[in-house]
Amino acid sequence: MKLTSKEDTHLFTKSGQTRYCFSLQLSIVFIAFSVFATRVYSQDSLSLKLQQADSLFLRKNLSLLSQQFNIEANEALILQARSYPNPIFSADLNAFDPQNNKIFHTDQTGQKAFALEQLIILGGKRKVGIEIAKQNKVLAQSEFSDLLRNLQRELRTTFFDLYQQRSVLEKYNRQLQLLDTLISSYDIQAKRGNVPLKDAIRLKSVYLKINNDKAELASLHIEELKKIQLLLQTSNYIIPVIDDSYFDQFTIIKPYDELLGLAIENRPDLKIAQEQNDLSLLNVKLQRKLAIPDLVASTSYDQRGGAFVDQINAGVSIPLPLWNRNRGNLKAAEFYQRSSMAFQDQTKMLVETDVQGAWYNLIRSLNEYSKIKSIYTGDFDQVFQGVNINFKKRNITILEFVDFFEAYNESLKEFARVKTQLAIATGQINYVTGIKIY
Repeated sequence: MKLTSKEDTHLFTKSGQTRYCFSLQLSIVFIAFSVFATRVYSQDSLSLKLQQADSLFLRKNLSLLSQQFNIEANEALILQARSYPNPIFSADLNAFDPQNNKIFHTDQTGQKAFALEQLIILGGKRKVGIEIAKQNKVLAQSEFSDLLRNLQRELRTTFFDLYQQRSVLEKYNRQLQLLDTLISSYDIQAKRGNVPLKDAIRLKSVYLKINNDKAELASLHIEELKKIQLLLQTSNYIIPVIDDSYFDQFTIIKPYDELLGLAIENRPDLKIAQEQNDLSLLNVKLQRKLAIPDLVASTSYDQRGGAFVDQINAGVSIPLPLWNRNRGNLKAAEFYQRSSMAFQDQTKMLVETDVQGAWYNLIRSLNEYSKIKSIYTGDFDQVFQGVNINFKKRNITILEFVDFFEAYNESLKEFARVKTQLAIATGQINYVTGIKIY
């Protein structure tokens, strides 16, 4: 990671000088946009490759940190589930002896009693409680993995959107600078009567069109910038760095059946559905065991209040399961278990359709990229320069120049779109399988 120079951050600054203000409205737009851009790029800029962005995300994202705390909380609940109920100690002391007119008559001739009770959990309820606590921790870990999977997809999508938007904006800037020079020259020549005024107006119309496209793209760029800043927890202006050959590596694709197998094995949301079903089964098991009453064992000492002096007693108590056998809770748990089973089947079907859709989309994106890569070559830029030179020499008409200019812009946007879609399609394969393949 490195901080870039100030020059790298001037994507949205107004191209060219404003000496040829052809309308008051356009001037106002330029001024407002320049003020906004100055505020945005007064921040430090940060150049990041995809791996660096991912590393920064894992270290700083607060949503992940919050979910990690949830895992630790469930670990603590396992410790709590292992704890046995505390014994209960009670004391009964004489407060007033009316026969001897004494207060707190608790000596050898007085009265005091002590008792100790311990709840003994029967039927294996404590063991099931520990299993439920452990299952909740496993579920929290899967929820963390699913959150990570979703946020990483958002990071990857935003990263490539920013890269392509920046690339197109830079080319828009160069084109606007060129048109700025041409418009200034044509304004002078039109005043001298050397060229028709309509040619100067035509160039200004092209300028307005490109500048409008640039303003719309710049607005989208700011929105994507805010997303990635939130994901990375930074206020820096993020500059994605991608080698030109990066997109050429996406040529190998795994068979659909292999991708589906990887998804079924690794998808966190499918694991969550399975673990929720396991948790519902444990709840059914617990509700059955809750119908078994627990035993209370006790021992007591009574100094003078019993049948004998210094009497020591032992006893047990247990609820009789006559009116409440926990049948309602058991029936509800069984219905919840059926619901979780249906949700698991639905999630598995969703995984299959996700993988199939992502697989077809990647094949389409690869074919589209391969085709447009063979069409869009370095010849485009060379021809663009050649057209500019010939137009300045008046070897081609303004209509030919404008037609080529607009077609060239469309090709730039289309090539950027195809590359972005390919990067997103490969990221979608990672997302639907739950592991990093691309």
